[in-house]
Amino acid sequence: MNSQYLYYFLMLRRAYQSYRNHVPIRTTMNDLVQILFCTQRNVKLVLNKLKDEKLIEFHSGKGRGNSSTIIFLENLEQSLQQQTDALLKKNEILKALELVKEFGEGTKVEAFIMEWVSNYFGYKQVNSKDNEELEILRFPIYRPLTTIDPVHIFFDLDAHIVMQVYNTLVEYDFQNRCFCKSLAHNWECSQDKKSWLFYLRKGVRFHNGRELTAEDVKHSIMRLWQSPHKWLVRDIKEIKVLSKYSILFQLQESNSLFLYFVSFAPMSIIDIFAPSEGFAKLPIGTGPFKVESVDSDHCVLTAFEFYFRSRPHLDKVEIIRLPEDLREDMEERKGLIFDTGENTSVDMTDWDDKQSIYSGTNILTMNIAKRGPLQNLELRRFILSNIDREKLTLLGKPRLNVANGFMMTEEMNAQSPIFGKETKVSFKENLSSTGYSGEKLTLVTYNRHAQDAYFIQQQLIEKGLNIIVKIVEWDKIQSHQMLDEADMVLFEGTPNGNFISLFELFLFERGFIFPFLTETMKEIINERITKIKKEIHPSKRIKKYRELEKFLVEEGVLSFLVHKQVEVSYDATLEGVSFNSRMWIDFKDLWYKQIKIDKFNVDL
Repeated sequence: MNSQYLYYFLMLRRAYQSYRNHVPIRTTMNDLVQILFCTQRNVKLVLNKLKDEKLIEFHSGKGRGNSSTIIFLENLEQSLQQQTDALLKKNEILKALELVKEFGEGTKVEAFIMEWVSNYFGYKQVNSKDNEELEILRFPIYRPLTTIDPVHIFFDLDAHIVMQVYNTLVEYDFQNRCFCKSLAHNWECSQDKKSWLFYLRKGVRFHNGRELTAEDVKHSIMRLWQSPHKWLVRDIKEIKVLSKYSILFQLQESNSLFLYFVSFAPMSIIDIFAPSEGFAKLPIGTGPFKVESVDSDHCVLTAFEFYFRSRPHLDKVEIIRLPEDLREDMEERKGLIFDTGENTSVDMTDWDDKQSIYSGTNILTMNIAKRGPLQNLELRRFILSNIDREKLTLLGKPRLNVANGFMMTEEMNAQSPIFGKETKVSFKENLSSTGYSGEKLTLVTYNRHAQDAYFIQQQLIEKGLNIIVKIVEWDKIQSHQMLDEADMVLFEGTPNGNFISLFELFLFERGFIFPFLTETMKEIINERITKIKKEIHPSKRIKKYRELEKFLVEEGVLSFLVHKQVEVSYDATLEGVSFNSRMWIDFKDLWYKQIKIDKFNVDL
């Protein structure tokens, strides 16, 4: 039966839940229209369908305005349990939870689904249809996936899944600050850093079994020219396939950072000749896991048997979106936790904890491309200088301290003493001189930063500004309509590991800086980044970058607010834990140590 009709039945049964089954209930068509929130014609269609399914009996009153009789053949809890079971069998866990939240508060169905969900997550050993033992890790997320097509990713969660499914030519080792072999087993560059040659591994297979060649690399990277990440390939003059397993990149400008570019997740190599279908055009990769199924709320990854390195220990990883209000309950369970600081009440004293500063920074950006009051530089400066960032840190975890730039790696900190210098700029408080006359200014963010947004709103209202806060979903905030509507956006920039992630924040066409810039400002930023790429000396490179940050603050384009932190906790039996540049744990090396040697008494 159509789930929409079952939903209508629950709405009806809730309205008359005080009546038992098989008891005639007097009602009118107007009453039913109000209960079901649809037209009289649609109400009749619903009633007829529910009668056919033997859920109700209905006898229409004769004549206009006369009362009718409805008899329920099933109670609310019974029907809700059946619908919940059906959704869980289809792995539509989020829909099941939302349904129970709406109709089952305080019922046995609510207790049932909470127990079911709690038992579902974590490490599991199950038998397949062929009676093969499978090891599965299931863990919850509290935000939607937006895409796992490499050329469209921006959010860290999406990028992390991409890094499990696809490979880049080389990899950046976040822990050791160096580049490692990946699809390419060797590489070299010309002295002027304009020509880069890569030698591919032989025998690398895509998930569909086809062998990777240099032609695949060329055509995969060419996709970026038609994507929001085209900034990554703007300097590429020509890509030459020299042989089946060697490929040459010739650049228009010197780029000493080109290895960072080709190791970046959006540059992941796909099978361009395979059809792209499903969730946001799902391509075929070469990574340790292949995608079994994916949508915005649910992703299932299975181990790729023929991965060119070594097969993952886990057979399957299942990622399921849950409502935010279940975060605390779920984090009391043992399994795998990514605590980004929204919840501080969970007791994890029996867990192995690894804590690390997360190079995330809350940023407020100004839409200076939009016609309106924010085109006035003095108004932008007034707004940004009247946000008390010290008070923002007092809102507590996960906020660490006031930010005066994007958080960089320890390597970059050590190389340049100017890193710690502030880019903060102070301006006089004089709103009247800016020409502002009370126009509405919309501040857009997602729920993760709602508390900060309302705090900023209150501070600016006290200074005479008319600030409206709009909270939107993760998968809606990048829409053209939303970006056009926003005067300001509050988001968390996560430039983890190296310069390339910083460049992404400034140049990604669907990000929260680039779309808000005037054409003149875009040209200035591009010119400055080109100079950074050409610079060979690391300390001078960092100095040029810090000058870019200071310039943007002085121009009222953005304000660095507070740095953030992340704590990752996990079950003590979980082995193979290592953090990648996105501060997530790579799945491919994870395994569960269920048996310990001290459980055995061995007589020698």
